[in-house]
Amino acid sequence: MFDEVKGFATTLKRLAAPTATIEYPEEKRPMAPRFRGLPALRSDPETGEALCVACGLCARICPTSCLEMNVIPSEEGDRELGEFILKAGRCMFCGLCSQVCPVDAITMSQEYELSVMERDGLVYTKTELASIGAQAPIWWESGVGPDNQQTNAPTRYDRFKNNASELY
Repeated sequence: MFDEVKGFATTLKRLAAPTATIEYPEEKRPMAPRFRGLPALRSDPETGEALCVACGLCARICPTSCLEMNVIPSEEGDRELGEFILKAGRCMFCGLCSQVCPVDAITMSQEYELSVMERDGLVYTKTELASIGAQAPIWWESGVGPDNQQTNAPTRYDRFKNNASELY
């Protein structure tokens, strides 16, 4: 019988507590710093040109083959990115494409509202991905890096931080 009273007390306590409901379309929850949304292309903020050097590593490492690249040879003998297509319906949002990019031209954005009525709406071109990437902060200005890690993962030091005076 005591268990029923404890359960009823918990119910009354929760009934008096304020609600934590978020009205979604008007109010959005803050994103986790390591959230991986839609992959986006970055461009140089000064010149506006794409940072992509058309190496094709992102398309090769993608486990679902959702990235397609068309490379155009330039007059100087280099490669230029002609067409870049992302099929978001096939994308796993794993982030391998952004990790392997040697010039940080592709990044995982904070874009998560991807619902469409037809599957053809999930195909993104180079210009659409560049406009999404322009909204993302530049990685060297966002405070992410080896000097300023923004992560929720505990380090080995975190376990001993509070008990350091007892250990030494």
